[in-house]
Amino acid sequence: MAKNFHTDNKAFMLYKDWEDIFQALDSSEEIGELVMALFAYAKRGETPKLSGGTKIAFLMMRAAIERDGIAWEEMCAQRSECGKKGGRPKKSDESGNTDEKAEQTAASADNAEEKPQGINDTAEKPKAFSQTKRFSEKAKKADKDIDIDIDKDTDKDTDKDKDKDKDKDKAIDKEKKKDAETAKSVVRSFGTHKNIMLTSEQYNELESRCRSVGLSLESYISKLSQWLFTKGRHCTDPYRIISGWLDNDSKRKTAAKPKEKQGCDLSWYDDYAMNFDLSKFF
Repeated sequence: MAKNFHTDNKAFMLYKDWEDIFQALDSSEEIGELVMALFAYAKRGETPKLSGGTKIAFLMMRAAIERDGIAWEEMCAQRSECGKKGGRPKKSDESGNTDEKAEQTAASADNAEEKPQGINDTAEKPKAFSQTKRFSEKAKKADKDIDIDIDKDTDKDTDKDKDKDKDKDKAIDKEKKKDAETAKSVVRSFGTHKNIMLTSEQYNELESRCRSVGLSLESYISKLSQWLFTKGRHCTDPYRIISGWLDNDSKRKTAAKPKEKQGCDLSWYDDYAMNFDLSKFF
């Protein structure tokens, strides 16, 4: 009976690169809802009703669970087929050669009865002995040939299974890379009013640049979020605006005299960032 990964498989995979997807959700409630949805699909094949970022994350993870489940079903089917092929074929001489030996023995007994007494019958014995030995050698050779053929077939099946496993591993690696790239492109909301939309890749890049020059990315995000909320506007490319601020502030900080940078005094940055005219970016 064919296996079904929803009901027969006792486990399913959680990949490490899913961590970014979980962190992209807005609340612990959404994370819990997503986890329960994954269990419902893996165990019973159910697709719960979700919305927003939770639905997008579930669709990505569901594809990986389904791919792994199908691979598990195929592996079970292959093992079942190998089990059906078990058992060694019977030797060909177990029936045929035994009958021939019986006929030869009976013929020798009849010849012995027909010969008159006193006649030496030792001349016939080497002939019967040589025939029996010849049939025995043929039977052994046939057994060896059968064993060699079985070994060759087994080796061929093993090579085919290895090739299939390699193809599956390549397909799984390709899907993992695709999922990782998709996770990088997931849009997350930032800022006090959750109106700054950046992908994980954009946020990580800006944070790395700010850290390298001793600036705070959260200050930029809060500044832009408050301004947009106050003006009632929507920013289509916050990454470009924050990146421009960061470039300008980095140049100013690099050009500052050493005595002005001592003591980590960033008051000049606060004055610049908080009084910067945003209207030219829209």
